[in-house]
Order: sequence, then C-alpha cells, then structure tokens
Amino acid sequence: MEELERLLSSKKIVAVQTAPSVRVTLGEEFGLKPGTDVTGRVVAALRMLGFKYVFDTDFGAEVTVLEEAQELLERLEQQERLPLFTSCCPGWTRFCLKQFPTLEQNLSECKAPQQILGSLAKTYFAKKIRKQAKDVAVVSIMPCFSKKLEAKEREHAIAGASQDVDLVITTHELAQMLKAKGIDLRRLSDEEFDNPLGVTGGAGALFGATGGIAEAVMRTAYHATTGGALPRFESNMRPALGQIKEYSIMMGDRDVHLAIVQGYPNASVVCKRVLEEKRNGMRSLDFVEVLGCIGGCVGGPGQPDTGEDAVLMRAAALHERDRRLPLRSAHDNPAVKKVYASMLGKPGSAKAKKFLHRGQRGYAEMLKTL
Repeated sequence: MEELERLLSSKKIVAVQTAPSVRVTLGEEFGLKPGTDVTGRVVAALRMLGFKYVFDTDFGAEVTVLEEAQELLERLEQQERLPLFTSCCPGWTRFCLKQFPTLEQNLSECKAPQQILGSLAKTYFAKKIRKQAKDVAVVSIMPCFSKKLEAKEREHAIAGASQDVDLVITTHELAQMLKAKGIDLRRLSDEEFDNPLGVTGGAGALFGATGGIAEAVMRTAYHATTGGALPRFESNMRPALGQIKEYSIMMGDRDVHLAIVQGYPNASVVCKRVLEEKRNGMRSLDFVEVLGCIGGCVGGPGQPDTGEDAVLMRAAALHERDRRLPLRSAHDNPAVKKVYASMLGKPGSAKAKKFLHRGQRGYAEMLKTL
C-alpha cells in the first residue's frame, strides 16, 4: 500500500497495533489451520515490514473494559440511559445511529479499542519516548473495513496530532503485503509486543469473539461491586452462530440482565424491543453487547473467507487464549494500572473522558454524516 510506504519512509515514528482476532485468523492466509494462534509470528512479521513499535490492541480493549464497566455501574446507580449498548463495533454504531437515532443516548461513550490504543500511543507512550503526538503515527491491523471509517471520524483526534489512528489495514490486506515482500509467516519465530502497550491478558483477547466484550466488562463490574471474581462464562452462556443470547448475573444485591447480539437483523430486533419497552415504561435489559458480524470480529469481512466452521475455531482459540493467560481481568493488568496512576487518574475521570471517550457530542457529529 502506497499510503503505508509513505508513512514508513517519513520522519514519523510509526507504531502498529493488531486487533485481538488477527492472531487467530492471519495464519489461514498462509495455509495454517483456522484458529491457529500466531501472535508472536504476527509481531515478527510487522517488525520485518519496518514498524518501529508493535503494540497489542488487546491493551486498548482492556482500558475499554475499565471505562465501560465504570459507565455501566454509574448508569445502574442512576437508573438512566439503560440499557447500555456497547460501541466497539463501528458498523453497529453507524447502524444504530442511522436506523434508531433515539437510542444514541444508550450507546457507550467510550472510544473503540483501536482508538484508545492510538490515543495512548500518541500521548502516554509519546511522552515516555520524549516525543509529541504529531511525531507519532499509528497503523492498525483490523478485521473489517468499517474500522477504516472509524479512524477517520472527527471526534477521534488528539490535540497536536491528526487522528488517534492514521491508517487501517485489514487482515487480508496485511497478508497480501507480507506475500509481496516474500515474508512467509510459517517460517517466522515468535517475538514479543513492545511494552507498555503490549502487556495484556485474557480480557482483551475476548473482544474478538461474540460474547467476549460482555464477559470482560462484567468481570470488572462484578469485582468493583462485590470484591470477588466473576465465575468464568461457560460455553452455554455464549450464543450459537447467528443467535441472540440473554442471561442475568447477580451482582451484589442487583440482578443485571444482559443480551449478546450478533448480526444486524438481530440488532434490529433488540433495538425495536428496547424502544417498545421504553414506550411502555419497562426495561428488561441492562447491558447489551452488539457486534455486526456473525461470530464477532473473527468473522469480519477483512478476514480470510473460510466459512462458519473456521469462525467457530477462531472464536474457540480466543477463549483458549483467555484460559491460558495468567492475567484474567483487565483491572488486574499492571500496565493498565500504571497508565491510570500516571496519566488518567481513575476510570471515568475527566482526563479519561478527554482521551478515551467520544461522548454524546461525538455521536451527534456522526449523525450529521449519515
């Protein structure tokens, strides 16, 4: 891609981040079994392309968890703007704003993980390497084309720089670039992400599969409320491909009702239900995760196209990664804690909202473009 070549040959420090789902999909482009975890080899390949720093979008996802959990707890306490809808999927947020604009107030005000990581790379990390935001460029490897639009939205900007994310490349586009450069992923040795924006655990990995965002957020919300650890979700708490799943979690003295939604037809069904309940002064849901693609980001249009079985295997690989990693919950991540301690204060603080949230004003700007 010419745009990437221009960035890499510029005087900017070019960092790259890779989405949770990419590690279990890119291998298929090189003949590996669907769901093969090639995390370390992806890092090595990106360094070979010339990126100065390689970060993990999972880190941005874990920051998203803390912000969204705080947002959920505040709304539950105030009993307003419920249910809270997730906003990580740009296809879904655009769909919601266009088809159901009155639900704008229900969308989470948090930026998506790629935008949060980009924001932190150009502020927190830039300061660590004694650079300014304008000196750093951030490229994202993402599972869908909607992420390209998300990166260009005006509310995703850092003072002193252009956007949180400068360029987005899909998984398939990355594979084409690697092949053009003669880089065979199968032959590479594992390398590690760069610190501190590469220290991640299971919570961030879950964002790549349907149901994972809700599980990660509820782990932190549950801990904040009870001081305990939320039992791991069993497979029967996750929806089958193309289905909606509902369940409730007792959190202290409150029964929190959740829905996991995948695909736009299902999203439409749930949105109509929420609006009907509002008209009747009712509410049956508190927190709704919505991802536009069946199976979640592992089934995104920028991924290798290898069928439903592959989507299931990719999702299973992310859940296995969550089980395997020692850090289970975002609030236990020491690198995330350090970002808050040194820069943001606490989740939901004024600084956190400045750098990590788009807010209702941001959605109002989006509505003007739809």
